[in-house]
Amino acid sequence: RSHLDRLYRGLEAYSIDPQISVEELERITLGVIEANLSLLPDGHEYIVTQIVNQSQRQSPDDTGTINVVVYCQPLDFTRFAISYIDGVRIVTPNTYGIPPGEEPGDSKDGSQQVFLLMASPNGGVSECEGANFMFVKDGRIKLPDRRNVLPGVSMQTVLELADSLAFPVDEGTYTQRDIYTADEAFVSSTRYCILPVATLNGLSVGNGIPGKATTALLESWAAAVGIDFVNQALSHLPSAE
Repeated sequence: RSHLDRLYRGLEAYSIDPQISVEELERITLGVIEANLSLLPDGHEYIVTQIVNQSQRQSPDDTGTINVVVYCQPLDFTRFAISYIDGVRIVTPNTYGIPPGEEPGDSKDGSQQVFLLMASPNGGVSECEGANFMFVKDGRIKLPDRRNVLPGVSMQTVLELADSLAFPVDEGTYTQRDIYTADEAFVSSTRYCILPVATLNGLSVGNGIPGKATTALLESWAAAVGIDFVNQALSHLPSAE
């Protein structure tokens, strides 16, 4: 439901009326999942997507047609599973092109995933493309100013788990230099919950992947949902890995 609430906040911000209540969309979403459960093999998961699209207006008085789509598809664990072990690479985009092999996106060949870490208007780090970013220094989780990011549902879960584990959280403005001297870092998103960060612009972040705080958060998250999702993801990798 938290994902739907965020969707509706976004629609409201852009003055888009989905012409359907959040409760009705939740009912439809659960119905789509239920209708497809029998097709899901053991050990697999669905990722569910809701799309609200407004057709192009033909005149100022035309409100446009609203299309609402709900669909589910099998979650492809192989795109990120190895990153639980090897970590992901973070790069900060520049005006010049990113070198070959450093393009952002999911891993399709077993190599490390690459994420772009974007800057805030004041020059600090903010969030990754499609994921929230945090790092750890001296046992304290450092959270980039939420005014400069799109707060994710997974990010909120991380903060709740951090509170339950007594990890202090410092929200503020941080630079790349702060990350270079961090003990560990991680990204969070719905598909994989948390992935450790291995490098920033080619330089190692901390020692050991995943770090102690990242490991504690992963274990706490798995306990909360009752699924060892790390080993579940790893079980989908080819046996050689």
